[in-house]
Formats: sequence, C-alpha cells, structure tokens
Amino acid sequence: MHLDDDGRDEHRAEHRSQATDHRVEGEGGALSPMGGGGPMALDPRSDRRKYLIPNKDIGTVLDACRRGVSEVRIARGLGINFRTWQRVRVEDERVGSALAETRTLEEDELVSLLMDKARGGETTAIIFALKGRHGYRDHGTPTVAAEARVNVTINLPAASATVEDYARVIEGHAS
Repeated sequence: MHLDDDGRDEHRAEHRSQATDHRVEGEGGALSPMGGGGPMALDPRSDRRKYLIPNKDIGTVLDACRRGVSEVRIARGLGINFRTWQRVRVEDERVGSALAETRTLEEDELVSLLMDKARGGETTAIIFALKGRHGYRDHGTPTVAAEARVNVTINLPAASATVEDYARVIEGHAS
C-alpha cells in the first residue's frame, strides 16, 4: 500500500480509532479511553499537541496508581502510548505523587516481608537482605563502610641505570 500525504493522515486516524478498546479495570471502575489519543492541548513550547489527563478520568487514574496497576495498562486505558504516559506522569504532580506514595508503601511492605522471611531462617531472604540493604557481595565483607575496603600497597624498586643494577636490587630483596 502506497501512502501519500493525505493517505498518511487517513492511516493515522485509523490507528487512533483502533486505540479505543483498551481499558483499565478494577475496584475504582474502568478508565474510558479517549479515542484518538485523548484530549489534546496546544503546547506553548512548540507546534505539537500535548496530552492532558481529562478531569473526568483523573480520579480513576489516581486510584489505579494507588492500587499498583501497571503503568502500561494505565497508558492503554487512556489511549496513549507509554512514552506519552512517561511525560504525563512527570508533568502532572497529582499522578507523580500518587505513584511515589504507592512505591513507598510497596517498598515498606516488601522490606517487612523480606525481614520476616529472613528472621524465619530462609537463606535466600537472608542473603538478599544482606546484599540489598547492607552492601554485602558474594566475595568478602560489605563494601559500604570505608573500613571494610581492602587496601593493597605495592612498593616497586626505583628505576635503575642498568639491567645489572636492577638485578642486584631484586636479589637483595629476595634474601
């Protein structure tokens, strides 16, 4: 199929209309797709269009963020690609703070579960906790503390004028 300029616009419109069947479902309801990539606003920095989360969907998006719905599913539910979502989550403080709050709660819960397992004697959990939280490595002591680092000093003899002088210096250190 050969697309001229008009054909490309038609082709893009066709793809946008196909993006309307993705939904994020859950307790907070479904995210309704925006058809055609959702509402757009003119970006004052350039001539391109800028996606903004519609006010009617912001509650559902925030709820999905807080419930830990994958960001890919949220983007699909909004009918936008993931790169656009990455920009939106940075630019919209409400979304950014909901994601940060969720990640903090998730981390706290996972650390608690890990510590419970480690205290219960599960070797894998113990090893992971030591590596992840205390800087342990497979070989040696932790690398986090400066006093745990190994320092090796090698003293080499100074340069000699001749090979014979160098050989005498080396023989003198060997005995």
